[in-house]
Amino acid sequence: MIKNYRYRIILNQFLFFFIFVLGLFILLSPITLLPTNILLPETTLLITLILIIRSPDYVPFWLIFLTFILSDFLLTKPLGLNTFLVLIITEFVRRNRPAFVEMLFLSEWLVISIILFFASLLKEILLILSLSERNGWIETLQQIGVDIFMYPIVVIFVRIVFQVKKTEKSISYSIRNRT
Repeated sequence: MIKNYRYRIILNQFLFFFIFVLGLFILLSPITLLPTNILLPETTLLITLILIIRSPDYVPFWLIFLTFILSDFLLTKPLGLNTFLVLIITEFVRRNRPAFVEMLFLSEWLVISIILFFASLLKEILLILSLSERNGWIETLQQIGVDIFMYPIVVIFVRIVFQVKKTEKSISYSIRNRT
């Protein structure tokens, strides 16, 4: 059974990375496949958060770091800023996973929305302090709104594609074992 579970973990890690690469391909393709005047949700971040709540074994720390540092590099974002914030968010969610498992979906959605809001606020503050180019507050709030709106849809997508439930137990529950 453990071999089967390890195989499933490795398969879902490859699936996560494949979805990430496919999303980058769509964003970086020279032919515009998507309308330019609509905001796209940060699906990689949403999938990562959902998988950490449902089954944290599928998105280990190193895989999160690899995907988001590649995203920063290839999409020419401030190198490491988004990765740093995502790692803080994901470790916070991973650390508090038992609370998320016990929550109803609406409570989970609310807490994830608050986390996304504060992470975006921190990102904007860090961009201001470093005198980097940034979006306006309106665009930032619109992006947060799109991410919050798309969260339930991405939850359904993850449930179907990765075959995970919120109540599943994981073998390696967290980086740090609680006693």
